[in-house]
Amino acid sequence: MNKMKITFIALVMICTQSVFSQTKSISGLVTDESNSPLPGVSVLVVGTNIGVTTDFDGNFTIQDVSASNELEVSYIGMETQVIKVGNQSSISVTLKESSQALDEVVVVGYGSTSRKLVTGAISSVKSETITSRPITSADQALQGTAAGVTVSNTGSPGSSPQVQIRGVGTFGNSQPLYVIDGVVSGGLNEINPNDIETMDVLKDASTAAIYGSRASNGVIMITTKKGRSGKTKVTFDSYVSTQSAKKTYDLLNSSQFETFAGETYGLPNRYTVDPESTKLNTDWQDEVFRSAIMSNTNVNVSGGSETAIFNLSAGYLDQEGIIINTGFKRASIRANSEFKVGKRFKIGETLSIADSEKMNEENSGGRTLVEHMIKSLPYTPVYNAANHGGFGGTDTALDNGSDAENPVRLQTISDNVTETMKVLGSIYASFEVIDGLDLKFLYGFDRATSENNIFRPTFNEGINKRTAADINQSVSVFNSDTYTGSINYKKTFNEKHNVEALFVAEEFETSSRIYSSRMDNPLTDEIKLVKGGVETTSNNQLYEYKLVSYIGRLKYNYGGKYLISASLRKDGSSRFGENNRWGTFPAMSLGWVLSEEGFLSESNVISNLKLRGSWGVTGNDGSADYVYSAGLISGYNYVGFNSSTGYSNFAAENPDLKWEESVQTNIGLDLGLWNNAVTVSMEYYNTDNKDVIIGVPNQPSYGLGATHTTRNGASINTKGMEFSVGYNHNNGGDFSWSGNLNLGTAKNVVTDLNGSLFEEYNSFENENLTRNEVGESLFFMYGYQTDGLFQVGDDTSAQPNAAAGDIKYVDQNGDGVITSDDNVKIGNPFPNFTYGLTLTANYKQFDASMFLNGVSGNDVYNTNIYDLEGMTRLFNSGTAVLNRWTPTNTSTNVPRYTGNGGHSDNVNRSDRFVEDGSYTKLRNLTIGYSLSNSVLSKIAKGTFSKFRFYAAGQNLLTFTKYSGLDPEVGGSTLTQGQGSATSIGIDRGVYPEPRSFTLGLQVGF
Repeated sequence: MNKMKITFIALVMICTQSVFSQTKSISGLVTDESNSPLPGVSVLVVGTNIGVTTDFDGNFTIQDVSASNELEVSYIGMETQVIKVGNQSSISVTLKESSQALDEVVVVGYGSTSRKLVTGAISSVKSETITSRPITSADQALQGTAAGVTVSNTGSPGSSPQVQIRGVGTFGNSQPLYVIDGVVSGGLNEINPNDIETMDVLKDASTAAIYGSRASNGVIMITTKKGRSGKTKVTFDSYVSTQSAKKTYDLLNSSQFETFAGETYGLPNRYTVDPESTKLNTDWQDEVFRSAIMSNTNVNVSGGSETAIFNLSAGYLDQEGIIINTGFKRASIRANSEFKVGKRFKIGETLSIADSEKMNEENSGGRTLVEHMIKSLPYTPVYNAANHGGFGGTDTALDNGSDAENPVRLQTISDNVTETMKVLGSIYASFEVIDGLDLKFLYGFDRATSENNIFRPTFNEGINKRTAADINQSVSVFNSDTYTGSINYKKTFNEKHNVEALFVAEEFETSSRIYSSRMDNPLTDEIKLVKGGVETTSNNQLYEYKLVSYIGRLKYNYGGKYLISASLRKDGSSRFGENNRWGTFPAMSLGWVLSEEGFLSESNVISNLKLRGSWGVTGNDGSADYVYSAGLISGYNYVGFNSSTGYSNFAAENPDLKWEESVQTNIGLDLGLWNNAVTVSMEYYNTDNKDVIIGVPNQPSYGLGATHTTRNGASINTKGMEFSVGYNHNNGGDFSWSGNLNLGTAKNVVTDLNGSLFEEYNSFENENLTRNEVGESLFFMYGYQTDGLFQVGDDTSAQPNAAAGDIKYVDQNGDGVITSDDNVKIGNPFPNFTYGLTLTANYKQFDASMFLNGVSGNDVYNTNIYDLEGMTRLFNSGTAVLNRWTPTNTSTNVPRYTGNGGHSDNVNRSDRFVEDGSYTKLRNLTIGYSLSNSVLSKIAKGTFSKFRFYAAGQNLLTFTKYSGLDPEVGGSTLTQGQGSATSIGIDRGVYPEPRSFTLGLQVGF
């Protein structure tokens, strides 16, 4: 027995000695995804109480670890990793941001909150998404990444896209409100996307009503990057792209044009007088479009200590346009800093300065550059040294009146440049009076000066000429100031009752002064500035606006389980009459986190389940300034006084003008599965826009200068659903991937027009293309419905002017004759739903991402078909006219040449020009490679913390049935201006988005 005991003890000692001999010391480095060291990370030996934390430089050393042990590496906000020790003695760990969406902090009005406690509809876009693809404006980053947000291209580089949140509910300004670091600002063209940390889209009333009278179109909260205490970090990010047009039209070449002209209008006289000149074959699209270069470089320095943090950045963007002589340049700098004084006082500032230059796209004679490009005759030379100005063109007699302007001359002979300087910033201070009670004061400012200089010299290219230089200069000076004082109190009672109360008093004021002057100079092209003269005109306008607001908000939650929030905002605006200057905007929301209940808290599947609902009222005071007053207009002739001139009221006075109001209801559900590896969010919303501001026609007998008086009166209902699902696969191995899909719907209906039967918009060739009517969607396309072509022997009595080969229109009212009464709804510019899909993957040092987005169910009115197939005059056309109807070619949808040399019934507004605008675009495809930490440690003695290079393609593929250059149509320079949705879906020659290929480098120090 004693022998057995001795033997057993000996074996134990041997085994113990063996174990002890295999323990070792493990050292390591923990970094984040940008390869920056993470201090304070917990490193624990699984199953023991042995553990350490990383030092200031992210390093750690842990003793007495065996090969069979596992290390658990964890950090707040990061995904925990478990690593088997094995034979390793040195370990490098890269922690990724946690997929635990509940820990995410989102920015709301006048504060921030945990995603877990959100009871409204908020979509968030992080800096990684914003900078993952080459974009020039931050609002482009919202395209396809936030459910319910629609972004549409509106023009040349530097043009702000159309952004709509949950559709459109107004006839006027439909753009969202932008709030940058607490300061209300205009568009985002002068904001460097690389400076943005997060963009939070407030979509429902409970989140947006805190901005009251300016929030009915939604609010986009932008937070720029701040510094962090720790080692100073330097990052360098640069890329260069080559851009080109994805598509061109099939236009007639010289040989095809000769055939077409000979069979229709007859050959132009040039074929007889100068036949050699007709043999030239100019590809006008090749002359107008070009391969263009875009480059973007950004440098960022950030860091700080326990008492001060800072972030400094500088960026330079240079984007050539794919249309000659267009482009956009922007130089920007930003400085954000914050200082702690003692334990309770904090002071900080944000400041950005941006200087941009935009080379604009030209148009002339009511035609876009693309329209001139389509119509230009293929035998016309681009250049002609014999002409004044040096450009070729058509001749009245020789070319039978073809008057399309040389598009190369139009775009290159003139200077049309807009230069903008913008300074945006804030100074703020906060003081914690007692624990949980904070006072904060903020002064924000926005200064923008925009100068547009246009110089168009004299020229003579034939039928088109300019005999006096045209000089236009305008300067817009915009100033805004925001003064905000807030009191915020947070307190937890009995560890369960969490209360937060906020009160804000705010004053916002702006002034905008516009100076403009114009001169015709028949003497010289050398003077490019307005110097005064007989043909000089000038204008000086001043607009001022002021808003005074009082805001209160109360939030309560019981143990993070039962949530309630209520807010009330009262605004006084200078844009409305004295009878309705003040408005009140309430909102409230409720939430129930079911996953915190006992019956789900221990679930291994459901990690988050929250129901929420909200109701509230928001407003829109974006109508024009001073429209509630009458004003005066000069130049009126008085009957019976020998045509003497005098003054009259410009418009009828309307002291009752008030805010548009948007009453919104939202119901949402958030779901997280398997520790939030899968996340789902669903929304249903219903919005009633009331007292929408419209223009009521004035009777001529009123003697008013304005054609309309601005009044409240229209109503619009918008409803829809939003859905997003995300998946994150990361088991701590070499391979991980994630995906996110979002869908959004929005359907609007006009419910009231203040007694009017309809309102029409978007004039083209003397016909309005869109209209508003009770019971229909906003700005629907209006015209005849077609029913093929008449054939020989068909009854044309309903269309007396028609013959075989002409378009047959549907007799909608059955009266036996086609009249204007047979016009019906033929299209809807707004999509039934929008969608976006993002996929990312990582394998060791390789990373890849793919981003697609699209819209479905919308229509585009393609006026280019009028130019390509209209045959109204002897212009160049698309090759489709070679397949026009003739007695021997009857199986076609292209009508006959009518032979009348002018307007034909075949080009009446109709669904002939309406096409399906649905599309799916492969927006971005990126493949990157990052040097490993072990390699970086050997380069320049560890100077680099990150070294990544990548290749990317943008807008590589577009899947669409649309025949135009680009199905993404947000309006044109000849339709309504930015901010109004009236022109969405009207393609007057849209500036197409380019296809581009990019090489980039990202370096961290």
